[in-house]
Amino acid sequence: ILELRKEKSRDAARSRRGKENYEFYELAKLLPLPAAITSQLDKASIIRLSISYLKLRDFSSHGDPPWQRDGMPPNKSVKGGPLRRRNMNALAMEIFETHQGTHILQ
Repeated sequence: ILELRKEKSRDAARSRRGKENYEFYELAKLLPLPAAITSQLDKASIIRLSISYLKLRDFSSHGDPPWQRDGMPPNKSVKGGPLRRRNMNALAMEIFETHQGTHILQ
């Protein structure tokens, strides 16, 4: 009976790991990086790159860093209309793709 319990526990753990790995793989596919890179990432790198990407995306959509949005006067040189925001999004994506992904290949 004890051996059966151990086997059942191992199977459950294997199933959980499989589900986790699948979700990490799906998250990696959403990163703005080539599939050749994302398929080689470990779990910690996937989380780190995802967090960096989300922070850059948030920054590019608001223009000002969060510490300036809460109480300090806005930086007029960064704010702009929709066209300026779109350019900021493109800049953030370019910075992310250039700097966040290249060190993985080294």
